[in-house]
Amino acid sequence: MANKRILQFAFFTAFIAAILYLPILKGEFVYDDTMQIGVDTYIHTPSNLPEVLSLKVMSRDVIDNNRPFMLLSLMIDSILWGKNAFGYHLTNLVLHSLCSAMVFILIYNCLMSIFGENKNISVGWAAFAASVLFAVHPINSEAVCVITFREDLLAAFFILLGLILALVFPLKKMVSNILYGCAIVLCFFAAVASKENAAVGPMYLLMYWYFIRRQQAGGWIKLISASFAGILLFMILRFTAVPSQTEIFVEKAVYLGGSFSNMLLIQPRIWVYQLCELFWPRLLCADIGGYCIRNISFFAAVAILILIIIFLIWAGRKNKAFLMGILFFILAMLPTSNFVPIFRPVADRYLYLPMFGLCFAVAAMLCQLKTPKGIYKFISISVTAMIYLYFCYFTLEREKVWNNSLSLWQDTVKKNPKSFTGNNNLGFVFYDKGQYQNALSYFQKASEIDRASAEAVAALAITYDALGLKEEAISTAQKAVSMNELYGNYESLMKLLIWTPEQSRKLHNILQSSPKD
Repeated sequence: MANKRILQFAFFTAFIAAILYLPILKGEFVYDDTMQIGVDTYIHTPSNLPEVLSLKVMSRDVIDNNRPFMLLSLMIDSILWGKNAFGYHLTNLVLHSLCSAMVFILIYNCLMSIFGENKNISVGWAAFAASVLFAVHPINSEAVCVITFREDLLAAFFILLGLILALVFPLKKMVSNILYGCAIVLCFFAAVASKENAAVGPMYLLMYWYFIRRQQAGGWIKLISASFAGILLFMILRFTAVPSQTEIFVEKAVYLGGSFSNMLLIQPRIWVYQLCELFWPRLLCADIGGYCIRNISFFAAVAILILIIIFLIWAGRKNKAFLMGILFFILAMLPTSNFVPIFRPVADRYLYLPMFGLCFAVAAMLCQLKTPKGIYKFISISVTAMIYLYFCYFTLEREKVWNNSLSLWQDTVKKNPKSFTGNNNLGFVFYDKGQYQNALSYFQKASEIDRASAEAVAALAITYDALGLKEEAISTAQKAVSMNELYGNYESLMKLLIWTPEQSRKLHNILQSSPKD
């Protein structure tokens, strides 16, 4: 396939991704966007740019202090767009479109190296079909639609870019080799500086070399070693250059179920749920919790995973490109699989980078199919089109969900009634709209779901106050302070970046109006 033809395929893939996500350009700030972009001033202060570029921000007590490239991208958007959500969404759209195009370029080049031009389905069309799947699959909608989840887009973007640069490495001239090598290492460094799960970048490079370029040694060993060294350097900074004191990160991540052993009983159920999401997008939810996996038992999950592993081993023995894609998928899943405690145990956006590996495996399987002829070709094209339309429909539905906070949290509570985040945030949506009775019911439910949460209790206090129930407001506010003293201090509450200044002020006024002993 000529280079011009490759670029046409890549461009068309990017075009499909861009067209599909055009509606999100009208979206509002939702989820963490509201506080990090709408309330916090850090990214809107140009004087902070030098400490972001120098990585000094990693020792500052700010949101995403350990993701400096993510902060840099938000600061650039702030300079260009201020607090206009359109510009931030546009950046996400462009990043996803570029990632989709790079998925095609990588899959095509890797499969050509493995299969060459065979008599079966064209490698070009197989790579195109797989990259379009990446572009339109609704599992990617969370990362694309939420501005502050851009970290997943950036991590994937820099890893894919690093691998694309590796396609032409090594070159004949030493200077060119050094420049390309440095660019590749910097790409992987930028990826992990966007999100920690991108630490798998050098492993991707190692796999690419092992499966495709193993006959070349010298320069590759140095490049792979340098890439691992760059990741190691960042991880050392990640765990040593930490704020001496923090008023934002007051809670620590804990294992699912409270212990490593309990996590091992839960994680297989999560994996099965995530695999189900890939085929049944109605399961997609902004807050996946225990309620969502209630129908998946540990033993059923283990049995399903064993069957899948057996199939993967069988298929991988016959098709090394398929095995390569599956390994890409598994490696990208590991950092977000709770073996190390993370704050949100499961989220749809965690599958953004793994989707590259899955699409790679799909293309590898397609390459082994015989080209259909006659009526079978028509049926194959029709079925493929229906699958893509199926995924496009759900992606557009998810864009509607992510369009504003009301639709987002209503959808979340509908799919996960036990979601503390969904009920609590929906309560705030109604509170800000002045619909205090609706807000009260959701805050009450949130406080029942998590009886240890001072946030829901404090939210009840300001809602009681808005309803004119002064005594209830005062007693509830005092209860919230007894549960967490930070809610008794206006400045400390503002630094937590979970409440708007107006909401914090209301709680402060209630506490100030309480009778003194």
